[in-house]
Amino acid sequence: MMKQIVRSVVFGLAFFASGCVSLLPETSPPKPRYHISAVTADALAGAPVDWSLVVEDPHTTRVYDTTRIAVSTAPGKIEYFSGAEWADRAPRLFQTALVQSLEDSGRIIAVGDSSVVPVGDFILQSDLRGIQLDVRGGRAASVSIYVRLTDGKGKIYAAQLFEISAPASSDGADDVIAAFDSAFASTIAGIVNWALNEGEAAASKG
Repeated sequence: MMKQIVRSVVFGLAFFASGCVSLLPETSPPKPRYHISAVTADALAGAPVDWSLVVEDPHTTRVYDTTRIAVSTAPGKIEYFSGAEWADRAPRLFQTALVQSLEDSGRIIAVGDSSVVPVGDFILQSDLRGIQLDVRGGRAASVSIYVRLTDGKGKIYAAQLFEISAPASSDGADDVIAAFDSAFASTIAGIVNWALNEGEAAASKG
């Protein structure tokens, strides 16, 4: 009798457990996550400089300060791409790629965020105005970044807006990210060369 009771209890627990498992919702596969690549040194050739640079955390709105990839579907309307995500917050990925590109250029030794270079000769500030897939009348990765070279105390040596757009060949995640890679590569290369040239010009004036 006792053995029958034990068998019944075991069977009941097994049935209950299997029932619980069957009631759990099926989990969807995780979205692929992408980062922003640094620019190769070949695109950043130029004369070396002997001053230091702090790359501050970029400023942006909550629309872009996220791991989600923004999609502009209409003027003033932002949705988010369902097929992929950034591996970290977009501004952080941009800052990391920018610092790495400056380092890899071989043109400046002391460069980094404020935790790496607490005090620098120049400060590079950036406002991320837009990092989005624009699907209005087409399909293109658009990057809009305003940068300022300052002394960190209110003096601005130079400022410039960098706006780059690169077409995506399809709505697939790999093609969308390839378009962002192209847009960011051009933007970061432009900012690196601009910052080093403007900083050198400011340094030569004392």
